[in-house]
Amino acid sequence: MVGIMKSLTQITHSCLGLILLIGCSLTYAENNATPVKQNDAQVSEVLMPLSGQEIKKHMVGPKRGTSMKQVEAKFGKAIKIHPTKGKPPITRWDYPEFSVYFESNSVIHTVSRSN
Repeated sequence: MVGIMKSLTQITHSCLGLILLIGCSLTYAENNATPVKQNDAQVSEVLMPLSGQEIKKHMVGPKRGTSMKQVEAKFGKAIKIHPTKGKPPITRWDYPEFSVYFESNSVIHTVSRSN
């Protein structure tokens, strides 16, 4: 009885493999036999979220370690300068596209602003 079950299982697997092979062959033949007209082609745009590294590449703010004087020289006067807080002293400057956080006189972080 066990021998018969093994034989039936092997036959079933062989048949399934053959069916899959025939199905794939037919699909391939159908896809390659139908000519594609250029006028029938549709193009759609796919939007993908940016990864952290891609966001950093497109970042428009000062980099870590830049001095306040260098930031002001490159980006102009901030639209708002928040009062310094804490020890070590942390200051935030707001620009239209980003905010810059300084520790003492150096940039420690730049954050994009959503308008």
